[in-house]
Amino acid sequence: MELNKQLKQDGIAVGLCAQYQGLLDRSDTVEKMVRLFIRGIDFCIKNDYPTLDFMRKNFKGKSEPFGAYVDDEITGLRNAPDIVMNGGCKALLEYDEYSVSRIYIRHSSQAAVNVSDHAIVTIDAFDNSHLVVAVAGGNAQVIVNKYGDAQVECIGSGIKVNSINKKTY
Repeated sequence: MELNKQLKQDGIAVGLCAQYQGLLDRSDTVEKMVRLFIRGIDFCIKNDYPTLDFMRKNFKGKSEPFGAYVDDEITGLRNAPDIVMNGGCKALLEYDEYSVSRIYIRHSSQAAVNVSDHAIVTIDAFDNSHLVVAVAGGNAQVIVNKYGDAQVECIGSGIKVNSINKKTY
């Protein structure tokens, strides 16, 4: 079965809406599927869709250029937009100048995020992930939404942590 058809079938089983079913029908490349995953990340995280095993089998080694990582070591990324870390990722991320980004840390991933200048970064940390975020200077802004058992350590000012009293969105 084609990958997008399998994703559609698995999505229907967890309540995927008709609009996204149609979008999956037209998603014939890994890039399009990853972009759709990030666009619908709230549904995906809430429904554990696709499963981590499915991502490991079908996306590891293919989805990284588009921002979805699975069990990867991530270094050398600077001002990368929209990143999703799945599985056991380890990351060191840098944001500066006037960059704006969203980061999603899931499962048992670990990330150190350094933010400076006028950068604005929103980070959603889930499951058993571990995040260390450091801000240099007074103009950078970081919002961290902490879900479930995620651990968050903050260094510097300009960081707001929202502890959400549930596991997902």
